[in-house]
Amino acid sequence: MTSKPHRRWTRILPAAITRALLMVSVGVVPLLGATEPVSIWEGIYTDVQAARGKEVFIRACVECHSNQLGETAGDGTAPSLLGETFSYRWTDYSITGLFDTIRQTMPEAAPNSLGPAEYADVTAYLLKLNGYPAGASELDYAKRELLGRTFIDEKPPED
Repeated sequence: MTSKPHRRWTRILPAAITRALLMVSVGVVPLLGATEPVSIWEGIYTDVQAARGKEVFIRACVECHSNQLGETAGDGTAPSLLGETFSYRWTDYSITGLFDTIRQTMPEAAPNSLGPAEYADVTAYLLKLNGYPAGASELDYAKRELLGRTFIDEKPPED
């Protein structure tokens, strides 16, 4: 009688260990790559998205912010979002930081009044205006982990 329970454990234990190792490896493998930053120079928005962002910007932002290099519009209280002013403020910030700041503070009279997709489109438009390249995929506000690992930085040195 002692041999039957022993045989059952010799079949169950290896299967349980295999399942446990598989669950751990599936959970850990994605985490290994999660710390690597993504380069903004690989293109994190599309030209179509930036075009939509331009429409939203004109409707909701251009009254206070200019879309012309070195200019402010409206009453002149809002900083330019282009060139050195933009890069000085946002270099080393993640795309999540930029997106969240725009969403939480703009438009000044009605923060968070646009939809998340509109804020993502405006973010894409600002990146385009500042010379960051478009890519094959849209800037997806739902991919916060990826956007949190994508930093605004100066153009890498050319080889």
